[in-house]
Amino acid sequence: MTAPRLLLLLGQSPFDPTSGAAQSMRQTAELLADAGWSVRCLATSGCEGPVDADHATMLLRRGLSPSSGRSFANSGVAVLELTAAGVHHEIVLSLPGRERLWERDVGAAFAAHLGRLVDGFRPDVVLTFGGDPADERRRERLRAAGAKIVFALHNLAYLGHRPAHCDAFLAPTEFVASRYRTAWATEIAVLPTVIVPDGVVAPAHDPVFVTFVNPEPAKGLWLVARIAQRLAERRPDIPLLVVDGRATAAGLLAAGRAGGEDLARHASLMFTPAVPRVADLWSHCRIVLVPSVVDEAAGRVALEAMINGAVPVVANRGALPETVGSGGIVLPLPDGYGPVTNTPLPPAAADPWVDVIEHLADDEAAYARASLAAREIATRHLPAVTGPRYAAWFGAMSGRSTGGDREPGR
Repeated sequence: MTAPRLLLLLGQSPFDPTSGAAQSMRQTAELLADAGWSVRCLATSGCEGPVDADHATMLLRRGLSPSSGRSFANSGVAVLELTAAGVHHEIVLSLPGRERLWERDVGAAFAAHLGRLVDGFRPDVVLTFGGDPADERRRERLRAAGAKIVFALHNLAYLGHRPAHCDAFLAPTEFVASRYRTAWATEIAVLPTVIVPDGVVAPAHDPVFVTFVNPEPAKGLWLVARIAQRLAERRPDIPLLVVDGRATAAGLLAAGRAGGEDLARHASLMFTPAVPRVADLWSHCRIVLVPSVVDEAAGRVALEAMINGAVPVVANRGALPETVGSGGIVLPLPDGYGPVTNTPLPPAAADPWVDVIEHLADDEAAYARASLAAREIATRHLPAVTGPRYAAWFGAMSGRSTGGDREPGR
């Protein structure tokens, strides 16, 4: 029997280093490829946050070797092709600075490439997300061609509007699934976030930094501005590393100034752009801060850090407590601090978080126990554990047996 066929369909890059959702979608496709599926991906080069290189260079920095060519449908549109972890990718390049306008600029070429996949590859299952009218038209076209559409729910943006032309909905946590079950009165499947070790797990762990990723208000910007201030005042020997995502270092520095503090004067506060290989980031992470004020759907940043032995200190919001379980430390956010907060917090609001950081920095035995617990929880997300569940569920969607009892090789 021929292998079942999966198409990963994205309006952004599956290699976007600033999007946990895109990385999760790509790793799901890789997991199924390892389970014996034939897997293709059609995507654009758009990234949610700033990256410091063109897309081909970013892929090269990941150790990948894309071939560059022109779209068969429009010679003015550039396309990258590569095969990585068993998945063949076609990435239609959006115009620099116009990634969110890709439908207007390169949408016709993208549609032509999709048509070729529909006719030639003939996917059994399509894994996708997106709520724009063009997304719905693509799903309608694929369903008419006989594909089953799996819509991945990586946030709560669709609570008021159930996406059309879908056969199943897939969530990474019970928190997300329960919210959508209540809103839609529809069954929502749950499969845990996949952590494929390649590019995520560092060969060695030298725990140095307290790390915070994506300094935007939704991720706890105002609290981290105060944590940075208090930590630098109390313990300038503990370095805090802030990693660009959709937002950059400028936002944190501005939040500090709004609170009357020049954070740039603290040598213990450091910044870095998003890195193509997150293993390079986690190799030196001791503690990862995830003080999100929004209801996170999962918490991929925490899981990636945990599988490397870093200890997550997270807010009691959304799925974060479910994700870290007994492998992390959950703290309440200050009273009244929510998604609409746009003003500085009092400096003392950071003290419970700094207290935990100091404890994990000073008590090596306590840190070792917490690090081991973090690894043990995150191990449940590795392919050897998640692979059979994914293969069985997607196999049922395709109507074919896919060897769900096989243990993935990675």
